[in-house]
Amino acid sequence: MKQLGIHAVISLIIYFVCIALAFQAIKAIRIEKLIRSNRVFESQVFLLFSAIGLGYLVAQFIIALIDTSMQLSNLF
Repeated sequence: MKQLGIHAVISLIIYFVCIALAFQAIKAIRIEKLIRSNRVFESQVFLLFSAIGLGYLVAQFIIALIDTSMQLSNLF
């Protein structure tokens, strides 16, 4: 039961770190040129949702990679 709690905490940390990194990476893209000049709020919401989506996908990959590598010990 304790392993499930540790796994949940590690997963949450991975999610938050990946979302923060994705947010920093997406901020480097000049999204203002693609969105109309009077739509500041919409561009910020788009930036936030894009970072959450990309961060979630990257975190899912990392968590799946960790889980799969931990199951490799059952092979030997």
